[in-house]
Amino acid sequence: MYPLIIVDDEEITRIAISGYIQKKHPAFQVAGIFSNGADALRFLQEHPVNVVITDIRMPRMDGLELVAHIHENHPGIFVIIISGYSEFEYARKAIRYGVVNYLLKPLDFAELSQNLDSTRQHLDSMQPPADCKEEEIQLFFVDLIAGILSDPEQAAERFALLGLDGDISDYKGCLLTLTLEKNETLSQWKYGREKLAIALLNGLRMLLPDYSIYHLFRSGMRYYFVALSTTQVPAFSHQELCSALFHLLHFDCSLQVQSSFEDLAALRAPSTAQDDSKHNLSPEDTGGDENIVIQKAMSYIQAHYAEDLTREDVADAVFLSSAYFSRFFKQKTGLSFIDYLTTVRMQKAVELLGSRMKVGEIAKKVGYQSRNRFFINFRLYSGYNPTEYRRQILRMEDNHEDAEE
Repeated sequence: MYPLIIVDDEEITRIAISGYIQKKHPAFQVAGIFSNGADALRFLQEHPVNVVITDIRMPRMDGLELVAHIHENHPGIFVIIISGYSEFEYARKAIRYGVVNYLLKPLDFAELSQNLDSTRQHLDSMQPPADCKEEEIQLFFVDLIAGILSDPEQAAERFALLGLDGDISDYKGCLLTLTLEKNETLSQWKYGREKLAIALLNGLRMLLPDYSIYHLFRSGMRYYFVALSTTQVPAFSHQELCSALFHLLHFDCSLQVQSSFEDLAALRAPSTAQDDSKHNLSPEDTGGDENIVIQKAMSYIQAHYAEDLTREDVADAVFLSSAYFSRFFKQKTGLSFIDYLTTVRMQKAVELLGSRMKVGEIAKKVGYQSRNRFFINFRLYSGYNPTEYRRQILRMEDNHEDAEE
């Protein structure tokens, strides 16, 4: 059974949801019931949990604060938000934290049941870590689009390894692009371009719940996605979808279906997508020594860590596709791209904390637009927040040097 917790300040809601799940969804175990986010967070720090069902408005710590903590510290947990407030602002913030299930009060238990069924299916299929599975799916589609998997039998074998339900012949779908246009919201986006793709993906998954949607790659401000279905070729109104995304995220965008397919094995991208995926090389295809490729990647990160650096930027610099680069870099260094980038930034931050530079300036100097994100990463890296580190650790080092003299 998958452990699940319920967080809501209304006792009758907590009891109703708990009773319904225990009666109708035996695959889930109600491991805890809480009236606020603070108590739920303490439970999460000590107990394994797969699913959190939480309200938004609660005392002490509200649902969005709880979701933010889950997003940063427990990324494998599925979150279902329930709220009596239908403003898009809440949904928009929830999407940034990876939440794709947002239900309104009064709660429709049939809708909750559908969400739980979908969540269970995802949990059942997630034998490898979620990020690993997403990466393998991404690699599969990039190879398919580029024509590397032109042999139907080979494509079917690769698909079988992804852990998705059914066979490759069961899936229909479409390749689509979202092109972002510059507006005030986009210019003020402070979560980094890597999170921009995640926000768009989560938005599409929320707005198109009947389809399985995956992000493939980007070219400039054009983002490529694939939408899959086992029943029919995905169909939706381009204008309505763009309008709904604008309400959720306040991004102006245009949408284009590049191609539709009745047979996934026969998927081929039009020339524009093939051109945009031209860096779909494996490390072996670069013609250079693998260690040199890694050294170039690390040098590029060390030279550009202060920028809004993304995995795609570094991959382009060493002529690899983003998905290949991610897997190759981790195989060779033992660290993911983001972990290595964070380490470089934190090492530089430690140096700058020995100066008189303000903490907020240091955060920007090492590549963080969000001061809170910098504080969180620095605490994970050092065990202290930047102010504590400056006040305690650096002072201890100075005293030690004075004693040696």
